[in-house]
Amino acid sequence: MQTANDGHSDRMRLIYRVQVAYEDLRDTMQDGGGRAAVAAARRKFSLLNRAMAMMAAEGS
Repeated sequence: MQTANDGHSDRMRLIYRVQVAYEDLRDTMQDGGGRAAVAAARRKFSLLNRAMAMMAAEGS
């Protein structure tokens, strides 16, 4: 069973991971990263962003 604090820390951890993925994507694009690196960063950001949207939908 998950307590309210566990859920909160999971949400905070996911928000942090989305922010890091966004920064990685931004940095990769600014540094002129190759197509594969940009695509990988974009996929990671997109996946985590969808996970955050699903978590938000569960909460409402």
